[in-house]
Amino acid sequence: MIYRSRLSLDSTHRTVTLVVSGIVVVGLAGAVLAGGAVGIGALALVGFVLMIAWAMAPREVEVENDELRIERRAWRPQRIPLSEVESAEPLATVGRAVRVFGVGGFFGSYGLFSNKAIGRFLLFATRRGQAVIVRRTNGQLPIVITPDDIQGTIEAIGVRGPVRTDSSLIR
Repeated sequence: MIYRSRLSLDSTHRTVTLVVSGIVVVGLAGAVLAGGAVGIGALALVGFVLMIAWAMAPREVEVENDELRIERRAWRPQRIPLSEVESAEPLATVGRAVRVFGVGGFFGSYGLFSNKAIGRFLLFATRRGQAVIVRRTNGQLPIVITPDDIQGTIEAIGVRGPVRTDSSLIR
């Protein structure tokens, strides 16, 4: 049996995506009309980077055959064997986090992030607010995801850790 939950963009991520896309399109059109080779090259590079960001953006969470997968738009999925999952718990919000390496707003926020409450973690978010934190064994980085169905995702993963009393995780 397969479990799926979409990772829908919230209004903030949709707005950032539309604004950035619009700036690139207008800039590229302006550079082409002006005929500047350097401007066209720079905007083409920016466009290429944004295409990669789109390809890597998370779109769905799947749990099947003892594996958690974070499906992306046009990139290979992030795969986590359930045997490496210590717990899956709701997280009220990620809170303030520093982006170490990744994307922050264009088709979502994803990559390597860090904050005081969690430490370093992999983020696959398409909206603000409640999330799921997947803690892994052997000191592997935890994963934070924002599926549309929080409770269903936790149940599908089926691994619950001890009840946490550390209020710093819930902001």
